[in-house]
Amino acid sequence: MTQRPAPTPVRIRLPRPIGALLSRLIAARTVQPGAVVPPPAALNVTRRTLLSFKTEACVACVACDTLDVFLGQLAHTHGLDLRVIDARRGDLPSHAYGDALHLDADGSLRRPYRVQVYPTLVLTGPDGRIEAVVTNVPEQDAQASVTRGLGLA
Repeated sequence: MTQRPAPTPVRIRLPRPIGALLSRLIAARTVQPGAVVPPPAALNVTRRTLLSFKTEACVACVACDTLDVFLGQLAHTHGLDLRVIDARRGDLPSHAYGDALHLDADGSLRRPYRVQVYPTLVLTGPDGRIEAVVTNVPEQDAQASVTRGLGLA
């Protein structure tokens, strides 16, 4: 059986207003607060959980780097479980997330949440009720923006 090569991320530079509009349009398709999404069993969600969706394109993203350092501390401070769902098609590099890191090469973990923009953060309860969604993480002041967006400020 031949393996298909991993897709190469494409970075397109758009004028800021067009990029912002396109991002909002795509993000609007993501699950919204108040919806109920039964968490996939693989995530083992048993209490309030912060889901962080990322992909290999996040490797070169300043906002993602900031989040990687910050999310564990944020989850701990607010008594949340943390699950990092990585949409890579290949092997995952070693990470400090341990059991909280899940490879989602087939999309089965992100599909129920309709995630198409990375990074995306979803705060969910054990019953699947979506409390908050953050799809726009600015490079400047990312920590404060994410904390406010998740309603944890």
